[in-house]
Amino acid sequence: MEELRVDEKLLIAIDVGNSRIKLGLFKRDHIHTPERPLPVCLRSMAIEVDEEVPWDELAQWGNHHPTAKAAVILGGVNPRGRDKIVDGWPATGWPHPVLIDNPFMLPLEIHVDSPRTVGMDRLLNVVAGNLIRPKNKAMIIVDSGTATTIDLVSMSGAFEGGAILPGLQLGSRALHQYTALLPRILNEELTGNPADPLGKNTRDAIRAGLFWGQLGAVKELVRHMREQLGDDPVTVVTGGAGRLLAPLMSNVLHEPYLALQGLVVVAQGLNRN
Repeated sequence: MEELRVDEKLLIAIDVGNSRIKLGLFKRDHIHTPERPLPVCLRSMAIEVDEEVPWDELAQWGNHHPTAKAAVILGGVNPRGRDKIVDGWPATGWPHPVLIDNPFMLPLEIHVDSPRTVGMDRLLNVVAGNLIRPKNKAMIIVDSGTATTIDLVSMSGAFEGGAILPGLQLGSRALHQYTALLPRILNEELTGNPADPLGKNTRDAIRAGLFWGQLGAVKELVRHMREQLGDDPVTVVTGGAGRLLAPLMSNVLHEPYLALQGLVVVAQGLNRN
């Protein structure tokens, strides 16, 4: 793995999840502004972990910045997916990725029993979330992907743990695999418009149960965390299904690239060390 260099103008951040690989292109002089404290994502793509990686498309990402050097930073919770990216990366022509696989590499206090077992994506969400968290205010981060996590960030910016439940697609797979007749609901059916809660056929009934059950579980966990805090924390929603949940929740921010932005923040810290 290569080291990040301070003179590189572009940064590609890669977050390898359980079912999807998310990639984002960032420009260093766009990383922080007073109006927009989070790094700005110039381009992004997401592919299924088992899909073929579009190496040619990634190689073209630098065409609009032909004189800029690049760095690549890689994190995530799926070792097989990380290896797939690293093994095929030379096809892009970009420098080899710098791997972030140790929670103690992050600018973050982690107050749980075993920090090394916490998913890297959850921690990266907090690294980025701390840029938009008001001083002396707690934050709740909802990340709805293969699994859905609801995590608490303390007033000091530390990761305090949280809750994990099956996401929409994982719930769909479980219903299909552990019943005799229920069909598998495809991801496209789950990520379209919210289902009518009154399903008139089996597929629509499953869609209704998965979506509204997911939303209800998330809202209830957020409510309990707020009650436990005795405060009104900022709530941020991210992840693949975040765009569906956020409009149906009150007083939340929707930040779709939070884990990728956390990787960018980590990269900046590595440059300063």
